[in-house]
Amino acid sequence: MQEHHVSIGRYLSCLYRHTQMYLDRQLRDYGLGYGSLSFLMILFRNDGIHQEELSRILNIDKATTARAIGKLINAGYLRREPDIHDRRASFICLTPEGISLKPELERLSQQWTEQLTAGFSDEERAQVYRLLDKMSRNTVTFRTEHFYK
Repeated sequence: MQEHHVSIGRYLSCLYRHTQMYLDRQLRDYGLGYGSLSFLMILFRNDGIHQEELSRILNIDKATTARAIGKLINAGYLRREPDIHDRRASFICLTPEGISLKPELERLSQQWTEQLTAGFSDEERAQVYRLLDKMSRNTVTFRTEHFYK
C-alpha cells in the first residue's frame, strides 16, 4: 500500500497562517501587525543595534527592514539614533512607548507557544525546538550553497 506523502511545507504554512492571524488580531489595538513582532522582540534583547544588524539577525533584506522600522517609528515605538562613527548607519532604539510593549508582547508570544504545544511533554517541547532549529539552520545552509555560488 502506498503511503500518502504530505509536504512538511503544508504544516509550516498552516502554522504560519494561524500564528499570523492570531497575532494580527491581538496586536491590532497597538497599531501593530504580525510583521512588527519579530523586530520588537529582537530589540527588547538588543536595544540600540544597527539597522543592518537587525536585518542580519532576522535574515530579512534591508528594504523590508527599513519599511518595518519606518512604520514602528511612525507609531512611536522606535527612534533612530545616528552613528557618529558612520554617517550612513543608524542605531535603532526603543522609545518608552516601545519598551512598555514588552510585557504584553512576551505574554502573547508565550500564550501562543503554550497553545501550539498543548498536550506536549517537556521532552516533546524540547524536541520540537531542537528540530525547528535544525530545520532553520538547514535552510540557511541550502540558501548559501545554492543561491550564492
